[in-house]
Amino acid sequence: MERLPYNQLDSVDYRYIRQVRFLRNKTLKQFEEFMGVDHTVISRLENGQIEFSPLYKERFKEACRRLRVSNIELVSIRKLLEMKSQRGYK
Repeated sequence: MERLPYNQLDSVDYRYIRQVRFLRNKTLKQFEEFMGVDHTVISRLENGQIEFSPLYKERFKEACRRLRVSNIELVSIRKLLEMKSQRGYK
């Protein structure tokens, strides 16, 4: 993983899950192998239907490490989510 002055994984929230899945071209079923959580739970996390607790956050961070998601990719996702929010998109 590329190293920036700070660790981008510390600032992730549930909205990053879907974006990382799309970046790595993974279905919910495939992503459950990386996150160690049932695909139905991942779907509910992505949609904000259940709390993104510290346990789920750690599992997501581990999935990012296993998928070699770089800090630059996480920064890009943050920018994308900020732009969507500013434009009123979900």
